Amino acid sequence: MRNRSDSMEVGTSAFAAAVQGVRALISAYDGYGKGRFMRSDEAVRAEIQRRCEMVARHAEKLQGDVHQAGHRDARTSLESLIESTHLLRNEAQFSITSNHVSQHKGIGKLKSKAIRKLVNHDSEVLQSLVETTRMANELANDMKDLDEESVNSRISDWHQKLTRTRNMYLERNMYIDGLIKR
Repeated sequence: MRNRSDSMEVGTSAFAAAVQGVRALISAYDGYGKGRFMRSDEAVRAEIQRRCEMVARHAEKLQGDVHQAGHRDARTSLESLIESTHLLRNEAQFSITSNHVSQHKGIGKLKSKAIRKLVNHDSEVLQSLVETTRMANELANDMKDLDEESVNSRISDWHQKLTRTRNMYLERNMYIDGLIKR
């Protein structure tokens, strides 16, 4: 039987590995320049979709756990979180730049400053998804020690983090269109 400090070490090292993975993806970015926009965009969106699938699987597992514990409200909240996760996954899959024959006028015409902003923005979205996954892992580790109200509160916080991530992802088209300055 592992003690709590062993769980924290595993969780911390898993979080560090996830952060390193995001950094590697961002550093391997083609930078959305010189005709490589679509390939870079597809790689980022594929990683967002993969991370969404991870979050959904965590939520599905926790849904079974809260069901066994008799926490009906938590089960319903997790169902809503799973739905939001699938919505973000679909938004990444079918976003405006996902089509190879897209008529989006911003593709391939971004200036280097806008490209940097978009790369930084996408990095923040991926980092937010890593943090969302971390929240799922922490809830799973702490579940047996939490009462129903605490479980519901943590699920609510987790869902709010996912909603902020969805909203952040949707801002990327404004970067592509040159409508936002940060």
